[in-house]
Amino acid sequence: MHVLSIKPEVILYVYMASCIAVLVFNILYIFIDKYKGRRLEHQRLEMVDEITGQIQQMENGSPAQEDYFSGLVRRLRKLEKLRAFEFSMEEIQRRMPNARTEKYLEHMRRVFLELVPVYEKRDEIEQAYFASLVEKFGIDKGHAGYDGLMDFMIRMIVNKGVYVRENALKALYMMGNKEAVLAAWEKMEDNEIYHSKKLLTDGLLKFTGDRGELARLLFGHRDRFSPRLILPVMQFIRFLGEDFREEFLEIAGKETEDKELRLEAVRYFRKYPYEPAREMLQRFLRYHEFLDWEYAAVAAQALSSYPGPDTVDCLKEGLKASNWYVRLNSADTLIVGLKIQKKNLFDVYNGRDRYAREILNYVTEKIEIKGQEMELKETDV
Repeated sequence: MHVLSIKPEVILYVYMASCIAVLVFNILYIFIDKYKGRRLEHQRLEMVDEITGQIQQMENGSPAQEDYFSGLVRRLRKLEKLRAFEFSMEEIQRRMPNARTEKYLEHMRRVFLELVPVYEKRDEIEQAYFASLVEKFGIDKGHAGYDGLMDFMIRMIVNKGVYVRENALKALYMMGNKEAVLAAWEKMEDNEIYHSKKLLTDGLLKFTGDRGELARLLFGHRDRFSPRLILPVMQFIRFLGEDFREEFLEIAGKETEDKELRLEAVRYFRKYPYEPAREMLQRFLRYHEFLDWEYAAVAAQALSSYPGPDTVDCLKEGLKASNWYVRLNSADTLIVGLKIQKKNLFDVYNGRDRYAREILNYVTEKIEIKGQEMELKETDV
């Protein structure tokens, strides 16, 4: 039967029935959603009373009730109950200091350990949620040895879902076990997993154990990792302030080394001056025409930590570079970093290089504009 042979009123009836079906569905969804919300709130209130009671018993010296925690394992298999537990703990932590909830959460470790086989079979969203609760409530924090919970977090690292992987990594950082973090790094390397370098660096900075030991452990295994994983470790070290001057100098001076790693090493020497690095930084700037311009640009910034006539002469050479960023950073270091007076740059201002004069004027005017903006803000206040 051809569509044109269908009567118009039939099409209208079908359309109206479809609209009514959608309307009924939306109404039912609203009622079901409200019902679930009320039920979740009821469960949350019940759990708040239960957890508060357990905390008070522990504070009075009574042993933990095994039946309670065993029953909790059975209940938290359901995602709805796990959500109720999260909301309950949040409410309790708002009411009382963390010191009072620590002992209870220590006992929750065994509950989460027994939940591992359950949530390992669930989908990515539930696994990510489970890992987020481990991190949020400090489950397994400070545990020295390997256990099933750490193993589960490490296995989640190879998951294609970025939220699962990020939540698992956050949980490992919270636990503070450096060997577990190393194992996670090795998993990512073996499975060629790409993860945001910024997320990796920020995560390492949240490590609750000895961050210096973690830095030395990961950097000591750098031969095991590709540059995409070594770079976040080097950035972590730079933000952390650990002394890796000799090791970074070797990386910066090695021509066969990855470019991003060499540049990161140069940035490190800006924040943590190292006299043996002075000559190398100046060489990067002096030979800017024969090297990648980024080495010269970053070295020009780093030289702000190496004052002296040799550095000033080197930066003046940088003002003549063909690359604008090299000239800008050289001028910025001279005027802002080293605070060289205009009279000491007389040879540049009166020289034949118009671009060198212009970049110095540009930086000077930029400083003046910023100063005027600050004065205006102070006046407005």
